[in-house]
Amino acid sequence: MTRTDSLFSLGDGNDDCERRRRTLATIWPRWRPRTSARLTVAIRQGARDNRQRAERAGLVFDKAEVRENQLVHAISVFTPLLIALGLWAALGGAARPTWFTLIALYVFFSMTLAGIGIGLHRYFTHQAFRTRRAVRAVLAVWSCWACQGPIDRWVADHRRHHRFADRPLDPHSPYWIEDARPSGRLHGLLHAHFLWLFATHVSSRRHYAPDIQQDPISGWCSRNYLLIAGTSILAPGLIGALAGGYLEAGRCMLWAGCVRVILLHQLTWSVNSFGHMFGSKAPQARTEARDNLILSCLLAGEGLHHYHHEHPRAAVNEPRVWDLGGRIILALAKLGIVKIDES
Repeated sequence: MTRTDSLFSLGDGNDDCERRRRTLATIWPRWRPRTSARLTVAIRQGARDNRQRAERAGLVFDKAEVRENQLVHAISVFTPLLIALGLWAALGGAARPTWFTLIALYVFFSMTLAGIGIGLHRYFTHQAFRTRRAVRAVLAVWSCWACQGPIDRWVADHRRHHRFADRPLDPHSPYWIEDARPSGRLHGLLHAHFLWLFATHVSSRRHYAPDIQQDPISGWCSRNYLLIAGTSILAPGLIGALAGGYLEAGRCMLWAGCVRVILLHQLTWSVNSFGHMFGSKAPQARTEARDNLILSCLLAGEGLHHYHHEHPRAAVNEPRVWDLGGRIILALAKLGIVKIDES
């Protein structure tokens, strides 16, 4: 019997088993250091390769930053919902909105919708126009009032989305979850809608949004995002208290504060999910982004998503009749408040 046969044969009796154990004991120490060294080298090389690929793609694997990102998203998403439930229970029958409550809801909804579409999206992310410092400050505050994360984080995620649109490493595509396909259509839809906030790799702000971090206004607002976002819930309550006492304060906090944020979350997320699955697009389009007129009407033109992906730096989407945000920018340009770069 050869040595190899003795190692793997069943054998019979205790002597045979003991002999195999002694043989393995003599062989294993000679191989273990070499195998361990090879594995160590391979692991280190793989880690270096992964880090290099991550840096080129603008991804962050640092556990502390990933946890911080998830925590900020969790606070932004769930805090308005929890406050809304508490106010609804506390107010009881008085939670029914008054005309003043509805007006406050409309005003704050309009401001934060402009903060998302005109501010976060077209100005801070795509630099579709230029404007003065005062307007930039207003847009930065309204952007934070939308409670969708710090400006630099939002911009980094969206610029990465355009770089890898509907391909592997797109942070919120219904067709890819990092570099793997979703298990089904519903899974992809849910991932693109909101699951990506907690499940995917974090976009590097230093890689994708250095201009936002370096700008004194957007940089300060990004660093103090939670403070500013909190005022978007408190400000309607203060206005309600001045107008009608503590009951109106509670109603305004509920509807113009919390419900507004929750509604805007769902509408904005719908562009990432439904806006990449339902609607019209050119047959040879480079992405799955769609022009969805329903979303366009609800989001002041942001639903014209196919046109936007084909012309990301355009200040006005086409057809402009459906782009209220673009027409507001054109009106501001006529007044000399903003300047549109024709390119």
